[in-house]
Amino acid sequence: MSRIKIMTIFFFCFVSNFIFSNLYSQINNIIVVKVGESLITSVTIKNEIITNLVINGQEITQENINNNKQYAIKNLINKSIKISEVNKYKIKNYSKKDLQDYTKNIAKNLNTDLNGLKNIFKKYNINYEIFVERHKTELLWNTLIFQIYKNQTNINIVEVENEIEKNKGSKSDEELKIIKENILNIKREEKLNLFSRSHFSNLENTVVVSFQ
Repeated sequence: MSRIKIMTIFFFCFVSNFIFSNLYSQINNIIVVKVGESLITSVTIKNEIITNLVINGQEITQENINNNKQYAIKNLINKSIKISEVNKYKIKNYSKKDLQDYTKNIAKNLNTDLNGLKNIFKKYNINYEIFVERHKTELLWNTLIFQIYKNQTNINIVEVENEIEKNKGSKSDEELKIIKENILNIKREEKLNLFSRSHFSNLENTVVVSFQ
């Protein structure tokens, strides 16, 4: 178990009844966690928890809030680590289409459109822009991982050809070409995901996380 995970578990023993002792209570915006030079505040944590509940269609209850605390704080710690690394490499490019598709899919899952989604955020007094920036961070991170490891994503062509052979049947050359490209994309994505987890794990073990 990593140092961050151990500290996070310990932290919950301390703040379990501090941040959300009452579901609708006003809370002071205090610094709760330091991740390197980044700060995570009590209001940021509350926003993260309620956002997670809303986009997953969960009821806003004290029980659900309590159950989501650890997940939310871990997400915020991870986000801070990734933002620091993205800034270090000065990554600016990301797929705007992927960001648009993500927000549209969240809205669709909640049976609404983007305007309706923004209104839902207003209803629960949570920050829509922070929600968008959260996913933008993931896309910037993906760009970073691709930039660093793109030359290490070579695929075993023999394995690909064997998979194509299994699905060959009576398919046309054009269909087989599409199948091959899909298989190559999946295998590249698998490798990049592996590099992403490895790169993050290495970072996680070097960043100082302290609970205030």
